[in-house]
Amino acid sequence: MDNGLDNMLDMYLFETNTLLEQLDELLLEAESQDYFSADQINEIFRIMHTIKGSSAMMQFNSLMTVAHRIEDMFFVIRENGSVEEKYSQKLFNLMFKASDFLKAQVAIIEGGGS
Repeated sequence: MDNGLDNMLDMYLFETNTLLEQLDELLLEAESQDYFSADQINEIFRIMHTIKGSSAMMQFNSLMTVAHRIEDMFFVIRENGSVEEKYSQKLFNLMFKASDFLKAQVAIIEGGGS
């Protein structure tokens, strides 16, 4: 890659890793409370929106697709106002798996993979 693309990739990786750390903190906090607050729902939506957009720009389709699906899901949750208690644990599990997947994909990119 030329220097400009290297700089874009470095910025992408820094921002995405930072957002994924924030996501993990939000998930752990929500799990300890056993529910997602309105602020947490909005913040997860924003994080996924940002990862989706920057991943699309960088043409990292697997990251973009997963982030887009999570963004859509949290849009619906936001519109409904909350997560029903009977679905909370399933949503926590899904979100931790999604976070692990996104971090694994970023690690592949950091390692020079596509």
